[in-house]
Amino acid sequence: MSAPETPAPATEVVPAAAGAPAHPAPAMLPGVVRPHPQPFQYVMIAVVLCVVTALEVGMYYLEGDLPDQVIIGILLAMALVKFVLVASWYMHLRTDRPIFKRFFTTGVVGAVILYAVVLLTLGVLS
Repeated sequence: MSAPETPAPATEVVPAAAGAPAHPAPAMLPGVVRPHPQPFQYVMIAVVLCVVTALEVGMYYLEGDLPDQVIIGILLAMALVKFVLVASWYMHLRTDRPIFKRFFTTGVVGAVILYAVVLLTLGVLS
């Protein structure tokens, strides 16, 4: 018996600009609704994440200047921004089908609700 042949990766022809030759582009994977970003975009998101992290560290030094509730609120907002950026860009939720976004969002909301219920049960959030 001969070994089964490995199928060649699917490619599609990207329409070329006027006068430029057409070149094949890799087909999108199943579940992907738009092409993945270029590496430069990933680097720019990493820079934004570094800046937000630096701002978070800088908030530590504003300890006596702002009330604790304000600092906590700002830190939570920056953490949310970083979470959304990482989930949408690096976990590729931006390019996947909407059902994957719904599953992910449902899990996050469920985890937050569970966490709040546990904290309320223990009397931490009373």
